[in-house]
Amino acid sequence: MLHQTLKKNTHTKKQKTFHLFLLLTSVIVLFVYQQHLAYGEQYVIVDRENGDRLTGIWRGGTETHFEIEYQGQVLRLPLTGHSLSFTSNLENVADRTAAKYFRNGLMLLELGLPERARNRFEAAIEEFPKYPDAHYQLGLLYKANGDNTNALERFRSVAILDAVNFALVPHFRELGDAALANEAYGEAVENYRLILQYYPDHESVPGLSYITGFLLAEQLLDDNAGLSLLESAVKQYPDMLSHEKALFLVGKLQAKTGRLEDALHTLRGFILRYPVGDRVYEARLTRAEVNLKLGSVEEAGNEAAEVYNMSVDEAVKERAKQLLDQTRWTVYTVANNLPDNRVQAIAVDGTRLWVGTASGVMLFETAFNNWMPIPAVPQLINSATGTVPDVRAITVNSDEVWVGTRFHGAVHYDKRTGAIQTYPPADGFPAWVKDIKMDDREVWFATDVGVIRKIRGTVNPPIFYNRQQSFIQADNIETLLLTPTTVWGASADGAIVTFNREVEVEEWSLYNSTEMHKGMTVVGFDIAEDQLLFTWFNTDEQSNGYFRADLDGVNGKSTTLHTGITDEIKLRRIYIEGVLDDSPVVVEENEGLPVDTPEPLIDEEPQFPAEVEDPLTPESVLETEALEVESQTEVSKIQPPPPPTPLVLWIATNDLFYTHHTRSGEWEDTRIVDGELIIHAFAIGNDRVWIATDNGLAAMNLE
Repeated sequence: MLHQTLKKNTHTKKQKTFHLFLLLTSVIVLFVYQQHLAYGEQYVIVDRENGDRLTGIWRGGTETHFEIEYQGQVLRLPLTGHSLSFTSNLENVADRTAAKYFRNGLMLLELGLPERARNRFEAAIEEFPKYPDAHYQLGLLYKANGDNTNALERFRSVAILDAVNFALVPHFRELGDAALANEAYGEAVENYRLILQYYPDHESVPGLSYITGFLLAEQLLDDNAGLSLLESAVKQYPDMLSHEKALFLVGKLQAKTGRLEDALHTLRGFILRYPVGDRVYEARLTRAEVNLKLGSVEEAGNEAAEVYNMSVDEAVKERAKQLLDQTRWTVYTVANNLPDNRVQAIAVDGTRLWVGTASGVMLFETAFNNWMPIPAVPQLINSATGTVPDVRAITVNSDEVWVGTRFHGAVHYDKRTGAIQTYPPADGFPAWVKDIKMDDREVWFATDVGVIRKIRGTVNPPIFYNRQQSFIQADNIETLLLTPTTVWGASADGAIVTFNREVEVEEWSLYNSTEMHKGMTVVGFDIAEDQLLFTWFNTDEQSNGYFRADLDGVNGKSTTLHTGITDEIKLRRIYIEGVLDDSPVVVEENEGLPVDTPEPLIDEEPQFPAEVEDPLTPESVLETEALEVESQTEVSKIQPPPPPTPLVLWIATNDLFYTHHTRSGEWEDTRIVDGELIIHAFAIGNDRVWIATDNGLAAMNLE
């Protein structure tokens, strides 16, 4: 096996020649001796001209002789007539056949026959796979031919087998830099990491540690590997120019990978060391995000407020505002006595709140911003179904509670008597109850196989409406709404069905409006004063919004809230509630009220509600003056309709919670707590908004 200097000389000759007998020169002997001193004890393999081989420990050399320790004795031999090779591991010493192939390859290189030489080197490796010299020569040949992928594989093998005896850093660096220039980031990282692993004391390691860490974190998105390398780099090489960026990234990655306390500490240190610069604001906002996740709402608000007041960058200020919005929310989870973080139904019961989860129902007292679990009744309900129910619907009044489940039908709790009654699938009741609505006359159930009607004050069994047994136009009903005269239902496939409660003959109809376009699917209903409110989404048009009409469905107008939403989960998660807007009307003289529109969801195209004949138009603007026509008689016959009753609308989407005053046209939006979540329902009660998500129950005081 030939020494490192010879390999370096081979590289200088473009990897096409390798002179075997250069080892006989005094320069090589002295270099071998220096290498011995640098690397410590090494084994030397001595091949004689007659074919004999000696393997011993290198003991030094002069211009004419060398010494090896062989079988306990020190032999002093002349350089002439011997060829030497070195290794730090005797397992890498090739047998004679492999060595012969290798020597033949070197001779063919010297004769200018690289392809034939490559065959000999490959034969040597086939005979002896752990032959670092043969791997190295093949690496040189591949590299000379521009085959960097195979060159990397061969050099990698050399590093694994015997890195100490080969100067591979220039090769790995050259291959890595070429890959980086071609944006082959993965290949660049492979080369750089081999230098870091096998040559940790090389002068290029500090800079490469930072470069490789940045590539892993920013280009390859390997958070854990990038974080590990950058953490090591900032500790070992704190004086490098890249330290500022790396320390910042360490904090960001710690936050991203869940090491929240570490992230706070790192980012605090970053801010103290680098108090000016664009990254300071980002570091503070990241600390605010981390504090939110840790439940340290006040600390999060302080960080975000400081950035909002200090920065002049509108994008930075907007993000700070979003974080300030999130500090208004409190999130309740299993740590706060929820049965499950997957909250799927909520119902306000005076100052109490019923919460339905994937693992049963729970009741809480919420008066004066309290959060006190009341477990006795929920335990009765949860145990009534045999196994813990997957709760999908809850409705309450002063006398009773109804709970709808995914697999166990419905459960009724009588507050006056404490009695529990189940309506299980075994008794013919549908297993999946999606929604329940009731008044003093009836209880209605939306299920995946039809609608069920229970008439109060009778002993008759519930009435079941489906397409097989009645004239209802859809079976899979998602949600219901009761008015004094009508039952409204929305199906999973977009149909809106109505039931006339005022006639003796049972009558189901399809509701149609020119404002409800093809493809719209209703998500939820509400009644506000004398108006119906629907929320809808349209997958084909990638839009969602709300619909507002009189109680009989007349004079309906639809308003688009967002468009361009490709994620169907975000698209369909939109819910609405409304109340009378009893705030005083303030109109400045000669000045109309401003018309604001909601901000679009992040990463979505801006879309705004229609400006003409739309419920968002300020109610005062809708007050029409007398028509200027020639005939006063004609004027008296054509009276404009009165403006709709002014409302405060609350709209919850998967990202934002909106408040809209229809009289003034004012909008306010608040970002819901950060993180990947899906909302399932929301309710307003006790001056708080409650939003059910698959990652807990979010609550915010209404100001």
